[in-house]
Amino acid sequence: MRTSTAVFLLGLSALLTVYATQPLLPALAADLGISATAAAWTVSATALGVAVAAPFAGAVSDRLGRKPVMLAAIAVLTVATAACALAPGFAVLLAARAAQGLAVPFVFAVAVAYVAEEVPAARSAAVTGLYVSGTALGGFLGRFLSGAVAGALGWRASFVALALVLLGVLGGVAAWLPRERRFAPAAGVLGGLRGIGGHLRDGRLMGTCALGAAVLFVQVGAFTYAGLHLSGPPFGLGTAQVGAVFAVFLVAVVVTPLTGRLVSRAGRRAVLVLATAVVLAGLALTLVPATAAVVAGLAGVCTGVFAAQACATAQAAASGGAARSGAVGLYLTCYYAGGGVGAVVPAPLFSTAGWPACVGLLGAVAILGAVAALVSWPPRAGAAGQPPASSARTASSVSASAADRSGR
Repeated sequence: MRTSTAVFLLGLSALLTVYATQPLLPALAADLGISATAAAWTVSATALGVAVAAPFAGAVSDRLGRKPVMLAAIAVLTVATAACALAPGFAVLLAARAAQGLAVPFVFAVAVAYVAEEVPAARSAAVTGLYVSGTALGGFLGRFLSGAVAGALGWRASFVALALVLLGVLGGVAAWLPRERRFAPAAGVLGGLRGIGGHLRDGRLMGTCALGAAVLFVQVGAFTYAGLHLSGPPFGLGTAQVGAVFAVFLVAVVVTPLTGRLVSRAGRRAVLVLATAVVLAGLALTLVPATAAVVAGLAGVCTGVFAAQACATAQAAASGGAARSGAVGLYLTCYYAGGGVGAVVPAPLFSTAGWPACVGLLGAVAILGAVAALVSWPPRAGAAGQPPASSARTASSVSASAADRSGR
């Protein structure tokens, strides 16, 4: 139970700060003298920071150990979050947000590797689902807390509140997460990177990476510009109200753990088709000019996205072979690069044609990502009778020669 709680907290910390500025865009624009669409770079900077650091996170933890790396990353994330509160201008704020992003993979990618190595195969899917639920709660809490605090005390105070949450997470993980028992240090930090060439030739993994990029593009784009949509006519929601909209992420907290069970019965391909259909239906519902309809549509979008993410994360780990942490790192690079692009690419469409044009773009990206995965994944991927991700050789035992073999 303590291990499961700690894994849940790791998921929470991984997404707590990444999208925390989404409800703050109008406030940042007013205080820093920039446009609301320019303020969206505070989302993009963090996501792109994650994309840059992701390939190295698994390799570093292969050398230094899972738990120590994750604890250090949460500590750095806490300091960077506090720095956001003290930023004197937009450029420094962007730098601090990028620093947050650089720390996140050392929680996200390493936690996935930890679960794959330390959790028995029979519980792996359930614990992975719990971890993804933690990311869903973190995504909600970061947005909701920042919006609520900013509405009362200003946007700088919101980062102080988030830093305090991270301090609590740091204490919980330090106390409850067992030290890894199956870990064997790699010969060097670069050893975990030598399988990257093989991963780039792995069609299943590349399809999974395309899916990851697409689903985060959709989620970041939807929630960034839906927030601006709701702050304008005919809705006119304030900062705290927009932050409260992100309570829809709590739906994903409940639904996502069920994804692992459904995958065990029907397979990842079938669950991905269902998840994509839910995303598209949710996007369509947001076109109704009523606040309740937009909120319900966003609930559908985030539920479908998290279900697809759970499938993709497990498939990335299963595709990695001996160099699992490198595979997960590459997946996260694509995943967060998609989110970074999704924060800014819809801006011209939103400015010129409004929210409906954004919905069209996001729907097309969701379909393309699903098609890429369905074409590349094997039949019945992840279904009962298929080897679970945790049954592959652990990433911690990778050596240079093993990584080379996995790339052939």
